[in-house]
Amino acid sequence: MMNGDLAMEVLVDVGRFDVVRPEMRENTAFGSALLAASTIGLFGWAITRPETLMDVNTARSTVFVPRTTAEERGMAWRGWQRAVERSRGWIETAGE
Repeated sequence: MMNGDLAMEVLVDVGRFDVVRPEMRENTAFGSALLAASTIGLFGWAITRPETLMDVNTARSTVFVPRTTAEERGMAWRGWQRAVERSRGWIETAGE
């Protein structure tokens, strides 16, 4: 989901918050490398001192900011609610 610009734009418009997507998105591998680096004191990172991690993985990140008005957001939300309501009862269970 994080790789899709459209998904990020919808998320920020509905949630009304900024999303920062780092260039390097393989967070599982990155987290392992970060822990290893912290263990040996590489780059001055220390898991026990969160302030040393503030700038980790922030280079060349993309910031998505909300662009919709309150009216547009309300219309989109009502449309979503209508779609959910229309999908209710879609799957039939045995015996129906």
